[in-house]
Amino acid sequence: MRTMISSYEETLTQFAEGKRLGRLTRAVGGQSDASCDACGSTLPRTLFGLKDGATGRCFFVGQNCLAWLMESGLVARARYRQSAVIAYRLEMELRRNGLNGDPEVPSDEAAQLDEPAPSARFSPFRRTVLVVVSSNECRALARLSDGQRSVSSRASEPRWRLEWSRLDGGLVLQRVWRPRRALTASALKAYRRARALWRMGADPRSG
Repeated sequence: MRTMISSYEETLTQFAEGKRLGRLTRAVGGQSDASCDACGSTLPRTLFGLKDGATGRCFFVGQNCLAWLMESGLVARARYRQSAVIAYRLEMELRRNGLNGDPEVPSDEAAQLDEPAPSARFSPFRRTVLVVVSSNECRALARLSDGQRSVSSRASEPRWRLEWSRLDGGLVLQRVWRPRRALTASALKAYRRARALWRMGADPRSG
């Protein structure tokens, strides 16, 4: 029994290593194929959202794992205002698409994310991502601010993409409609560029 407990604790410690985790609001329930990101168990039917303040990625864990992580001081007591239900949908979409990066993407076609970190030690800035969708493209504006300086960056992504597909034994170049991927990609690109500018200590008027 002692070996099993040690192995469980080691697994959770490795999961939290290098992350600055804070809780999201609400919980995700009713997911028949859900599994705990911390221990890998498929038993939890209710998952609690955790966000890594260093990368912006979200993870979802069962109640037992959440309790152990919090008791071990590996999860901040304060919470993000972001909903775990919305974050779960966005994170699962990112994983299905094989995308890596910070999922600071709003679910609406034109929406704003304005979210402070749970505590000052989690993140030095406030992140805001605005995405506007037209008939042909998604345009994103990402802004980082710590109250003294701010950095912003823009990016766009077409909602249509040309792809080769087989038809009647031949290849045909077709336009493929990809609104959700364009929404995700534009927001991620804008945010990554803003993060790069922030790290380089760019001028506050940059954009």
